Amino acid sequence: MYSSNGDIMRIYYIFLIKKEIVELTKTKPYNLYKMLENIYLMNNDDIVLGYKTFEKLCKVINKNNFSKLIKDINKDNLNYTCFNNTHLLNDFLKNETTKLIINNSHMKLKSNVEYPSFLKDVKNIPNLFVCDFINMDYFYIKDILVESK
Repeated sequence: MYSSNGDIMRIYYIFLIKKEIVELTKTKPYNLYKMLENIYLMNNDDIVLGYKTFEKLCKVINKNNFSKLIKDINKDNLNYTCFNNTHLLNDFLKNETTKLIINNSHMKLKSNVEYPSFLKDVKNIPNLFVCDFINMDYFYIKDILVESK
């Protein structure tokens, strides 16, 4: 997938994982990724099974709290805009174009950079797991941001 200026776009899905699942998968996050990928790839006939599996793995995201956090962190950023639970960042100096949509089940992050700024905004929230199903990439936010310091 490419942006309008030809940059490759990454699409991340961010999930709030239940604490007990984090404990079970922290040394083998691949297993968690595969379970979430299976849900992502399910057809509509299996939606009930997918929902039940999802409920066992993930917690509901409080859209209002997450949106308020992102707004508060970026309130002085001239490159940032927000409408309801959709957050946009167009930082031409950093060559970053990122869109974050916050849903009850997950957050969807589209960006032309590998590690979008919004990931740093939520780095202190425990148990956030990120999946890029197209590029088969996955990580806990806290792990990747520690490594990239």
